[in-house]
This record gives sequence, C-alpha cells and structure tokens, in this order.
Amino acid sequence: MAEQEPTAEQLAQIAAENEEDEHSVNYKPPAQKSIQEIQELDKDDESLRNKEALWFGVFTSDPGKPGWC
Repeated sequence: MAEQEPTAEQLAQIAAENEEDEHSVNYKPPAQKSIQEIQELDKDDESLRNKEALWFGVFTSDPGKPGWC
C-alpha cells in the first residue's frame, strides 16, 4: 500500500515540533579566542604535529634540513 502525502496541517505540526526542539538545546558556545591563543594551546600537542606532518609534509625554517621553506 502506498503512503499518503502529509496534509498541510500535519506539515505545520511537524514544523512546529522541530522549531521547539531547536530552541530547547542548552548549547553554549565557548568564549572566542584569537588564532594566536589557539596556536599556543596546540603547540605541545604531539599527535596534532604528527597529523599535520602527514597531511601537509614536514616544514622547517632550517635551510639545511629537508622540508625547508
């Protein structure tokens, strides 16, 4: 048996229920931080450095080492 399309009244009810759900979330975004603050937090994260090296290659500011840029 084929399903029937919802009526305009049913669609309005569904929309109202969804809107209620959106406003009942208790999410509070974290305080804003500058790029510099975020980089400072990540500087000692070895796993992040390993992933960045894998994704982007290894870069160094030492012209005598591979990956110099």
